[in-house]
Amino acid sequence: MKNLFLVSLFISISIFKANSQEKEFVLSGMIGGIQDETLFLYQETGENVILLDSVMTKNGEFQFSGKMEHPFVAQIGLAKSRRAKIFLSPSKMNLLVHKDELKDDFLSKKLTGSETQNRYEDYEFKLQTNNHEKLKIANDLELREVYSDSIKKNTLLAKYKRLNKFKKEYFHNYASSPVVSYLIFQEYFGAKCSLDDVKEYLKTLNIANPNGMYVKNLNKRVETIEQIFMKNEFPDLRSITLKGKEFNFADRKAKYHLFYIWRAWTPDKNKSHYQALNQLQINCKTTGIELVSLIRNSSYNMIPAEGAKKWKQWRPTLDPSHEYIEIESIDNSVDLIKYLDRNFHAFIVNSEGKILYHQTTFDTNLLISELAKFVSMP
Repeated sequence: MKNLFLVSLFISISIFKANSQEKEFVLSGMIGGIQDETLFLYQETGENVILLDSVMTKNGEFQFSGKMEHPFVAQIGLAKSRRAKIFLSPSKMNLLVHKDELKDDFLSKKLTGSETQNRYEDYEFKLQTNNHEKLKIANDLELREVYSDSIKKNTLLAKYKRLNKFKKEYFHNYASSPVVSYLIFQEYFGAKCSLDDVKEYLKTLNIANPNGMYVKNLNKRVETIEQIFMKNEFPDLRSITLKGKEFNFADRKAKYHLFYIWRAWTPDKNKSHYQALNQLQINCKTTGIELVSLIRNSSYNMIPAEGAKKWKQWRPTLDPSHEYIEIESIDNSVDLIKYLDRNFHAFIVNSEGKILYHQTTFDTNLLISELAKFVSMP
């Protein structure tokens, strides 16, 4: 059995390497319910979404073409934020869909010519069948004639246990497909599997699909999380401040830092963080600690526009009284923000980049008391 797996894995790797060079793809089709509208094509990397191209439809018909090194998840969308997902392959593909089906989810049975999409639909069908069988067993176990019969009961429980292994077995058997690494990425992002689960999956993924985009990003995510929470090392941070200046943590390690990471929302909720930062600014200035405010913002963070019934996106503005460094991560544009949950985080970091203190509770007084311990250290 083990030899059979190694042979199949070797074949999968050979196929993967043969397809690792850039190949052309053509995606054509029709969006029902529209005439002449702009259609956008995006690439999902797992870490972010990149705009690849846009075309003007003619009576709903469209065509995209380009090159890809590996199959990937694509989003197609109209200007009114209607999007849907598909797996693109290096081949000629055709998509027939109505505009009302663009609902930020995967399209099924709408795309032809993509082997990767076929793999995804195979997984979804088998998963649905598997879950249906599990539900039937759960219902049967509630029947008195089954529950009181130890043989029937144990037989059903054994079958349920086998069905419970479906997902991990499927991920293992098709590890060379980008579908699997993408699904694992999404499961981890959705808190449906742990970091330890991801590390276990990566043992196979790194052999079956070592150069895959989603595999690489999974490895990077795991390495960064372990760097922060196991090695207590603050990762490299490079970004542009609100003042338009470059901030490179690697060049500023001569002093201690307080990284204050908070989630922006409505102005009234943001006010408490700005008040906290004003207090911390006084303490940090006294102790020589550099204060960095990292703002986790979102393009969905909308506020009413003054004097109109419309809404506009909230963005932080420059305030001369803010002597600390301010960096905005709009839609997780700063790498570090991608690897942390949406809760509050504060890190006190020494001149060597070591994390001395990490706080996840929004408690300014507690943070000030911790800062006091490092008064004589910078």
